[in-house]
This record gives sequence, structure tokens and C-alpha cells, in this order.
Amino acid sequence: MTRLLRAWVELWDRREPATAQALVRIVVGMCVLGDLVQVWHLGIVDGLWAPPPEGMGYGASGKPWSVEWFGASAGVAMWWTGVAASLAFTLGAATRVAGVALVLASAQLGELLPDGDRGIDAVLRVVTLVLVFSSCQARWSIDAVVWRALGRPYPALVPAWPRLLLFAQVVWIYFSGGHNKTEPEWTPVGGFAALANAISDPHFARFSADWVPSVFPLPAIATAVTMAFEWGAPLLLLVVWFEATADRPGRLRRLSNRLHLRWIWIATGVLFHLGIALFMRLGIFPWGMLALYPVLMRADELVRAEAWLVARLP
Repeated sequence: MTRLLRAWVELWDRREPATAQALVRIVVGMCVLGDLVQVWHLGIVDGLWAPPPEGMGYGASGKPWSVEWFGASAGVAMWWTGVAASLAFTLGAATRVAGVALVLASAQLGELLPDGDRGIDAVLRVVTLVLVFSSCQARWSIDAVVWRALGRPYPALVPAWPRLLLFAQVVWIYFSGGHNKTEPEWTPVGGFAALANAISDPHFARFSADWVPSVFPLPAIATAVTMAFEWGAPLLLLVVWFEATADRPGRLRRLSNRLHLRWIWIATGVLFHLGIALFMRLGIFPWGMLALYPVLMRADELVRAEAWLVARLP
């Protein structure tokens, strides 16, 4: 038991470069900022979050604190707060303060319009809160530039537990997503017709459904792969452990490492979300999920990728 506890503490007390955490901070901030700017571009800020009869913000009747403070203009005030906070969070300016403000603004917009609070909004709030307690500002941030100028630079290696926690969060999101797909269309009973139905639904589909029958059975195969991908998400933890203990014996370990199963899982997820972005209109969902993928990579892989990119820049 002592050995297990020591290994548990050592796991969460590891140090690594802040590259993955910084990447997630930047892309998550960009996703939220882009989403809010799109609402402004469509001219529906008031229409979504103002109280009736001016808008759809019927949640204002429950009196969120933003309504108490800002009255009927609470939605606009929270929108502006979200824009400013997401921009600051992306740039890494007063990162922790910006992260807290971003979470509060997002939660209040969800309180004002409950039907507009999507699953990806809740996911990004959780991720932002984890990053608030991380060292995501140690790289590629205004904070890092300021502290370096003051002679107090961030350390080269930071606690790895935020990345590990987000890694576990990604695994749980996919696994629980698979469990929630209970309709027969996601199974052989319904002919794996779920994705074909989704990309044919005029409410979600980006294109006309006329082309879908011509590519049968590809949508059914994609549905089956999606279910295997999500239900098999917990196996990713085993695959990562096999990589970390590559020097130990075992046929399954050698096979997993030889096939690079982690990279196969990552590539499947990337194709899955790019397919959603291409064929369906689900807002920032695919981009918000892809924003978390840097945590699936090892620190040394990101360091090598950065060195490769820098060597090829002018």
C-alpha cells in the first residue's frame, strides 16, 4: 500500500514543460472568443440574453446575480465580460483573473438562457477552471513576458497534474458520450444509421441529404467506429501506461507500442471532429473538443514538434 501511495503521489507531482497547458489555454480562449464574436456578427446578443419580451433570456426570471447587478442589460454586460475575459485568457494577460471572469460570464449567460447553454460550454468552463490552477501562463503569454522582464521568469518545468487531469476528463467525456448513445440507430439493431440520420437532418446538416445514400455504407461504418472509439476510450489509459513502461515485458505491451495505438486513437478523434465540422452545424463543439487534444500528447513530443516548427520558420 505504501508503494502504491508513493507511486500515486509521484504521478501527480511530475514536472514537465508548460507547452500542452499553454496550447489548450490559447485554443480554448480562441474558441470561446470566436463563438461570442459570431453571436455579435449575427446581431443576436440582445435577442438571446435580454429578458422577454425583448429577448429569449427567460432564465432572468430566476434572478441570476448578473440580473441583480445589471438589470435588463445583464446579457450584454456578461457578453462583453466574456469577450474581454476570453481575449485576455487567450493572450495570457492576468491569466488567472481572466479565467475566473470567463467562467463566471459563461455560467451567467447559461443562467440567462438555459437552452443556450450547450454541453461544450460546460466542458470549456471545467477546462478553464483547471487551467486557472495550472501554470498555463508560463509559456506564450503576456504574463510570462512581464515576469521575465521583472527578473522573475516562470520555471522551465511546471506541475503536470493539470494536463493529467484534463487527460482523464477527455477520456471520461468520450466514454460517457458513448454510454449516452442509447438509441438503436447507434447499434447493429438500428443498422448503425445514426450518423446517416444526423447528416440528413436539415436542422444540423450542412449540405443537402441527396448525397448520403450514394456513399452507403460509409456512414454506417463511421457510426460503428464512433461507438468503438468512445466505448474504448478508457483503454487509452492502458495504452499510455504501456508506453510509460515500455522496458517491461509483455506481448500486449509490445504490440500496443509497436502499433502506436495512442496515435491511432488521436487520429481517429481528429477525423471524427473534422467530419462533424465539415458535414454538420454544431457550432464550436468540434473545435472545443480538438482544443483539448494537446493534453493527449507527451511533453517530449510537443517539445520536438515545437523545435521542428521553429527550425523551419523564416
